[in-house]
Amino acid sequence: MATITVVGLGPGPLSQMTQEAEQHLRGAAKVFFRASTYPAYDWLHGLGKSLVSFDGLYSMPWPDATAMYEFMVTALLREVSLRDEVTFALPGSPLVLEDTVQILKARGPAAGVDIRIIHGLSFVEIALAAVDFDFKVPLQVVLPRLHLQNGLFDSRGALLVCQPQATGQPTEAARIDLTVDWLQRRYPADHPVVLIWTSGLPTYKTEHATVPLAELARAYGDGKYYASLFVPPLVA
Repeated sequence: MATITVVGLGPGPLSQMTQEAEQHLRGAAKVFFRASTYPAYDWLHGLGKSLVSFDGLYSMPWPDATAMYEFMVTALLREVSLRDEVTFALPGSPLVLEDTVQILKARGPAAGVDIRIIHGLSFVEIALAAVDFDFKVPLQVVLPRLHLQNGLFDSRGALLVCQPQATGQPTEAARIDLTVDWLQRRYPADHPVVLIWTSGLPTYKTEHATVPLAELARAYGDGKYYASLFVPPLVA
């Protein structure tokens, strides 16, 4: 049966990639990447692997992100119809906030394609380790537009806000100030929040800083690589 194997690369450093993922990537003849900004891309390039990146799609005028992800999936399904075996490498875990994987899982069986998942360490574990999270506290993993804008969260528990930049409209650039505004509907301006990000290539060192909510946009600056935001519970 034709198979697309989706490989989770982990949160960045090659040392945090699973042995299963490394073994599969070493054996793959050709690897598709959603983005080439991970150490695994350069590592495989150094091994002489044939690599394809979807980087160029991010600068095209898509009506929304879903249309771009659908294009990626169509390209992968077309490739597997020609080769029977396709490898698609993604940052983090393939099952955490990866719309392409959900679309593959929906469209693959109808096309007679088996979708195999090789799990990876996600950003969630790294972020919670950075703040030394105590699991006696309830935790909610949320997205800015889907959950924060619509008030779908409980301020009595902790929040892990994924991809904290948000857009007002599909064609607008993502902005952190929208997330700040939505959070300030429930939290005071001086509520402490923890911004977590990676330094990017080549080290992918995880960094974090605690700031008052009202100062988050300033602290965020021009953007952070693969950022998330931890919001402690609001104590009555």
